[in-house]
Amino acid sequence: MENLSENQLFDVDLENTDDQSELTLTFQALGQLASRKIKRHRAVTVQIYLEPAHQLVHIDEIPETRPTYISEDGDLDFVLAMRQDRMQINMPYSVFPVLHYGDLVSVNVVLENETTGEVLNHQNLTLIGTKRGSLDILTNHGMEVYLKSGLPAEERFGKVGYWIDQNADNPSILNKGIELLKELVDIGSLDAAKKIHEVYSEPRYAVANNEDAEKWLDQIDNVGRAASAAAEKQEAERNQLPERITDDATLVKCEQLANKGNTVAKWLIYQYSLTQQGSAYNRTKAFAFVKEAAESGSAEAIAVLADAFARNYVFVSQEQVKDYLSILKAAAEKKAPQAEYLLFKAFYEGICLGERVPVDKKMAYYYLCSSAEGGHVDAALRLWTFFENGNEFLMEESDALKWLKAAAEQGDPAAEARLGDLYIDGRLLEKDNDKGLSYLQKAAEKQNWEAQLVLFQSYYNGRYKDILFEQNKNKAFHLLEQFASEGNAEASVRIMNDYLNGNEMMLEHREAINYLRKAVDDGFAPAMYLIADLLLDGLYLPQDLEQAKKLLKAAANAGFAEAQFALYQYYCFGYKTLKNTHINKERAYKWLLKAAKTLAAAQYEVWVLSRDRHYADLDVSGQEALDYLFRSAAKRYSPALYRVGMAFGQGDVVEKNTDRGINLIEEAAARNHPEAIFTLSEIRASGSFAGETVEQNVEQSLHLLLLSAELGFGPACQKVGELFAAGQLADESEKWVAKIIETAAAAGYAVKDGAHDEAAATKAIGKAQK
Repeated sequence: MENLSENQLFDVDLENTDDQSELTLTFQALGQLASRKIKRHRAVTVQIYLEPAHQLVHIDEIPETRPTYISEDGDLDFVLAMRQDRMQINMPYSVFPVLHYGDLVSVNVVLENETTGEVLNHQNLTLIGTKRGSLDILTNHGMEVYLKSGLPAEERFGKVGYWIDQNADNPSILNKGIELLKELVDIGSLDAAKKIHEVYSEPRYAVANNEDAEKWLDQIDNVGRAASAAAEKQEAERNQLPERITDDATLVKCEQLANKGNTVAKWLIYQYSLTQQGSAYNRTKAFAFVKEAAESGSAEAIAVLADAFARNYVFVSQEQVKDYLSILKAAAEKKAPQAEYLLFKAFYEGICLGERVPVDKKMAYYYLCSSAEGGHVDAALRLWTFFENGNEFLMEESDALKWLKAAAEQGDPAAEARLGDLYIDGRLLEKDNDKGLSYLQKAAEKQNWEAQLVLFQSYYNGRYKDILFEQNKNKAFHLLEQFASEGNAEASVRIMNDYLNGNEMMLEHREAINYLRKAVDDGFAPAMYLIADLLLDGLYLPQDLEQAKKLLKAAANAGFAEAQFALYQYYCFGYKTLKNTHINKERAYKWLLKAAKTLAAAQYEVWVLSRDRHYADLDVSGQEALDYLFRSAAKRYSPALYRVGMAFGQGDVVEKNTDRGINLIEEAAARNHPEAIFTLSEIRASGSFAGETVEQNVEQSLHLLLLSAELGFGPACQKVGELFAAGQLADESEKWVAKIIETAAAAGYAVKDGAHDEAAATKAIGKAQK
């Protein structure tokens, strides 16, 4: 802790409490300052930063009741009026970004006179993330242990630099920091050599020494020359290599170079071992070569290393996963962007080579940024996607746009399409329709479906957002067929869906199906699912249940949620014409839970099954089931909206909120959910909901009741029949009522005939029974 006041009048400290879920800071006025509390009003300004970036901790979602410690902008930047000698503030760790071991947080505190603005004291408290996910006072010993814990080179460099700058007047710490920097220099870090030169050359550092500064100036040149020499050597060896191994002579040549450390030669040998000609080559040796090539940073070797495991060159075990990760980390040390991106995926998703690994989102973000800096287009686009879909990593808008533009400049069609839309929207970027359309056109030429869909809809509707086009449906359909013919599988599925929903394109069924078959041949999962449905129906294609089942499984294995949900139904009780005489709950649950990751209908189904004792073996807790229900409702799935609305209205599993409950039921009703419509009818008729008085509207109630009956909801049909029998629907057609009563009977709801207008009721019921 640094105290900039000569007089020890004020103290800031971290309070050690039993509660590990909160950060507790104490502020203490001492001596003279305490005795003058009546005369001088004091205020404490606190700012909390993430280091070494020195970025204010920002809260994405500010609670409705904003705590004292969160500013209006959502930063941990606040002012406390210090009216007591000792004050305390508690901040739950949940408001911080995810804390990892070694994260650095600085607490900057200023004590000032509220009246005059005079700064009375300025202190800084530096904290470090613990292995428990909390914060503790940073000690030099703790920092030294952390820096020696096997960090990636770039992160180690950043943290060592921060430690050195925070201890510029401490020769012991500076020397330890220099030793750590020297380790980085040994693996070729030019930045580390430059930092050592800075420490020796600038007087603010206690170990400044002109002689050592001169030596490290020479060392900077040496490191730079060594990197250039290595690159030149590799290029010279590359020129000696054949394009591929074709005979014994080229094999021997590559082996000689590989044994000298040439990564390209190692890669070529591995590629040769995969061919029929090289099938007799020692598999273990080839696999060792590709691992060495990947470790050296070869992009080609890194890209296929996982595939080598998949080809069973070696059995994948937890040990092999550790080996694979260590290879990727070694390549990442050499700033190989592909390796960094693969490490990001492993640490973010918690999966590597199909095996579970610890999730570490801080490390994942570090590798993702480094990969993007190295020019990896997928990494750059992923950074933008994180910003747009919730900004999980708290990026600045300008940084996110930088990465989107970088991906677009490298010709990534998805980035071009998104950038084009931003220019047209005038959101985040200055509006420029011409530039926006230009980017969309580039993306469309590269088979990006989002951009192609924009062009199709522009001519189909005669406009795109605020840009007017010549409306020309024939041109729109011609474009759609062109996109499909050029290989865009999504365009092919769009054509088939158009045929099934009115055939506005005027195709005969064989033409539409041919487009769909092409998408299936390309392995497009939605096309597999759609053609499987056609094979089950047997209308446009001869019925083929076995082929349909194969395609459903292929689509499901490819991750298509609708196909996964169809397999759940098949293994549980059959899917369409695909009957299943033997229920297999284990397989059914497997596919249901896979589908429930994204599909609202599957999420709702998990909740439904969790309430049925016949499915008690579904391994989902009550809270997890409730989470699935709310996730389904968040996707605006009408049955889930209705159930959540009822939960709020009744105060069941959530805090009672009548208005919110009715709003959700109304939204479900607007989406044609018949039970929601019927319930809303009952609410409007009675003017009450779960014991609470709400708006009453008898006329609207009757309208909703009839609508629910027309949608075939049994209780609504039953009530309509009984109202008619009671003479309260005298204006309704007997034939229509008879149909409604028939629907009620089919659903198991008998219409009572003991009403006021017995003759009318008997007549209607008689017609329904014929």
